[in-house]
Amino acid sequence: MTLGILSLVLVVAVGAGVGLVLRGGGTGGDTTGDAAATDPNTVVVKDDEIAKLVQAHTAALTSGDAKAFTSIFDKKNAALTRDQARVFANLRKMPLAEQSYQVLRRQGRAEDSFGRGVKFTQDVAFVHRFAGIDLRPVSEWYRWTIEKASPKAPLVVTKVEGAPPPTGGEVTKTMYYPGPWDVWPDVTVTKAGDNLILARPQNAALARRMAPTVSAAAASDLAFWRKNGDPGAEVPSGFVVALVKGQTQLGRLFRTAKANEAGVSIAMPSWRTGDDTVKIGGTRVVMDTTSEFFRNEQGIMEISEHELAHSLVAGLDSAQFALFGRANWITEGFAEYVAGRNQPINGNRRISEGRAYVAGQLAMPFDGKLPTNALWDFKQMTSVNYLMGHLAMRFAAQKYGERKLVAGVVAAYRAPGDDSEAALFQALGVTKADFERQWAGFVRAQLA
Repeated sequence: MTLGILSLVLVVAVGAGVGLVLRGGGTGGDTTGDAAATDPNTVVVKDDEIAKLVQAHTAALTSGDAKAFTSIFDKKNAALTRDQARVFANLRKMPLAEQSYQVLRRQGRAEDSFGRGVKFTQDVAFVHRFAGIDLRPVSEWYRWTIEKASPKAPLVVTKVEGAPPPTGGEVTKTMYYPGPWDVWPDVTVTKAGDNLILARPQNAALARRMAPTVSAAAASDLAFWRKNGDPGAEVPSGFVVALVKGQTQLGRLFRTAKANEAGVSIAMPSWRTGDDTVKIGGTRVVMDTTSEFFRNEQGIMEISEHELAHSLVAGLDSAQFALFGRANWITEGFAEYVAGRNQPINGNRRISEGRAYVAGQLAMPFDGKLPTNALWDFKQMTSVNYLMGHLAMRFAAQKYGERKLVAGVVAAYRAPGDDSEAALFQALGVTKADFERQWAGFVRAQLA
């Protein structure tokens, strides 16, 4: 059982600026000059045609014009038109403060001098911001296949799918696609205080039942932050939670990846960054309702507090490129601590594994060292490494106080990922060697 923030190191690092790099750009055979247009036999797609198509699509969604929204799609493809009508209906339910479609990159042959039709792909960003939740607008990337049959024919979108990351090699195959509005026949939206729970109709009753728990978890996390966090830092006042059934669905919402978690907080880069210190504009929390946490209200509270803790501090992420990324024991340990800070450690669901670890009964013996990212998932050690991270935070809170602990975690988020440990220990005023030595004694005492 694994919880945590999505480990898209490259996506976050690159994605924070990709809108600026790719916006409005074309590749391959696209032509934007006027020379080709003087030949009446030339089929050419200009940048302004794409811009107008995207702008009209935005206007249709904003105004609630379903007919105009679906008019750009291939009328001969009934399934495509039906699917996009469903997307429109689902999106109209979302309480979005901002929504627009923006041009990204184009690939393929967008000109033909012999009067033949052209076919190419156009990546389009759906830029949006949930009211009162997202710190900045974020984007989901689509890849449209577009055809133009003749010089005066309109542009027709014949296929819609998720656009891949711009650099390749990331753990997700798509950029924050699909959203629930893309793949669910219908989306129910349940208010949970200042938070939203998105669910399929068959999970609507569960969403309503757990709404008070999600609201309480958010309130608890935010109260912890108000007491101990940086008052000048921007943090969200609410969160978006989506419910899925099983890990296959968990890996196919706001990403396309293999999932092994019970829940995940997916950080989404801000659409526009520039000099803005907020590089992560918002998060999407996804929870697997078949996980052990959904057996009772206590479990739902635990997973909610954990994932919302990730989301709470995500906007503090420097989003700088890192070879190994922020230390998992900091990221996961903080979320575990926030979720379990008011409970005795002997009631922790991982306590038996922890005792076995200290007793030398697991694949790796306890050597008094903090977990490393390289061995985080080694031979089913993941769960006990979560506990070690939690105990590191609990030890720091007891020795230095919660305010100093939070300052250390914030410093770790604001530093480049590979420097996260050094930043945390500097904020605490201790060397790593001294911290580990004292922490190891604390662990042995707690798990004796």
